[in-house]
Amino acid sequence: MASFPKQQTPENKSTAEYDYMLAIFGSEAEVWKVLQHQFTVLQQRIQTIFALGALGITVTGFSGHRIIAAGPKSGIPLVIGLCMILTALFIALYGASKLRWISSFHEKDIKQNFLEIIQLRNGKTRLFKISLTILLFGLGWYVLAISNFLLLASYRLIDIY
Repeated sequence: MASFPKQQTPENKSTAEYDYMLAIFGSEAEVWKVLQHQFTVLQQRIQTIFALGALGITVTGFSGHRIIAAGPKSGIPLVIGLCMILTALFIALYGASKLRWISSFHEKDIKQNFLEIIQLRNGKTRLFKISLTILLFGLGWYVLAISNFLLLASYRLIDIY
């Protein structure tokens, strides 16, 4: 009779990861340090999303009215890009950067606390990836809007001043 492999659940993956980390690093204190570092890296990458999103919003503040005035081929991609960037920032702010100190995980036994921390990290990582993907598509729409605007200006179909 053929046996099918067990489906990996998030709990099984977290348990396997914790057991692996404990075997490699040798102590729960070292696993704790690694998880702290991983949260730091994740937070730094979320800050990059905020910086890129702020850049897009700043461009809109200074040049958005000119780009939109150039016509729908520039205005529509700009609005789509801005909406996507704001969506990405919302996900990053209220999802990935939602604050919970890992030291607050102390209600259960140590292994269970570590498993919850790993699952929290995985959830934040997933939200970060979603936010980054949406941000990149939004910036792509922005580039399209600006390209259309500059193309029209290069043919002197609109004034850029």
